Amino acid sequence: YFIVISLVICSLELAGQIKIYSDEGLKQEIRENIDSLYNYNFDALDEDYNLYNNKFPDYPFPDLYYTLGLYWKYFPITPSSPFEKTYLKKLKNAIRTSEKILKKRGDDTEMSFFHLMSRLFIMQYYADNGMSSEVVSHIKPAYKMITSGFDYTNQLVDFHFTTGVYNYYREYYPQKYPMYKPVAFFLPDGNATEGLNQLKYNWQHGVFLHAESLFFLTYIYFYFERNYSEALFYSNHLIRDYPRNWLYRIYHIQILLMLKKYDEAQVHIEILEQNRHSNDFYHLAARLYRGILAEKTERNYYKAAQFYQEVLSGFGKYGDFTNSYKSVAYFGLSRIYKDSNKKLSKDYRKKAEHLSVFSHITFD
Repeated sequence: YFIVISLVICSLELAGQIKIYSDEGLKQEIRENIDSLYNYNFDALDEDYNLYNNKFPDYPFPDLYYTLGLYWKYFPITPSSPFEKTYLKKLKNAIRTSEKILKKRGDDTEMSFFHLMSRLFIMQYYADNGMSSEVVSHIKPAYKMITSGFDYTNQLVDFHFTTGVYNYYREYYPQKYPMYKPVAFFLPDGNATEGLNQLKYNWQHGVFLHAESLFFLTYIYFYFERNYSEALFYSNHLIRDYPRNWLYRIYHIQILLMLKKYDEAQVHIEILEQNRHSNDFYHLAARLYRGILAEKTERNYYKAAQFYQEVLSGFGKYGDFTNSYKSVAYFGLSRIYKDSNKKLSKDYRKKAEHLSVFSHITFD
């Protein structure tokens, strides 16, 4: 998280040279196209990419836009994915292009933003797939820009997202995890309340990152604040605005299950099961939640165990990316065998805790 924080505050060698954000018509078009990608509509992806390449040659935005489409179209992209090479190639090209332009004019606000986003995207890929050494390799070139401040959100609206994420995580993490205090000492102070307000502002006004702002609000309230009712408020907006985004529906289901709204969760599980995605990731997630319903509402522990075992077997090919989902399945198996086989239950619990990202997401 502090790696991401470091990148977030690198955004700000700012002042001028805005090409896209200064064109209101173009901004609106791009916002609508991005919304379309987030809603899993990829019909125009290649056409739009070629159009932006012609309009903005030797500019990082076309590659960034295309990788965004790849991310959602083939989610999850893992080291075993046939689209991994293309995805990383486009991101690396966006980084090179933005760095090349910044060397010529370091005061380019928009280029600083695209440079930041390119690095964040590629770091997210490496972090999600347990490739920490690759993440580290991106810190040094980004850290050179950390010394700049946060005074430029009025120049480019989507910096409300990056500064909002920084403000929240910078204050939250040292308080929650004291081990990070020595690292945090060298970073500018944060403000969690202000960070949340900045995310809320960018949700309403952002161009590229309005959907991400809404998702981060859902994520933060669910995982960090543990305010499930507030998380549900934002996830309701997510599935309203992006009804075909199956990942957002997964988070919505998780929140409903944590609130024990099992009937509502079942409705969304059925919708998730009907998707026609190119891989079985979402179907496996639906099976995981079927297991929770079988366990909690039907008290059919044999059926629930079958779902959990199926999930563990199916998610194996996705590697570290699915650790949090596998942990939920192991927690479920641990509960099922708690009375009949205490040793097995304990073993499952240990595996669950090892894979768990957030200790409170057990569905106990």
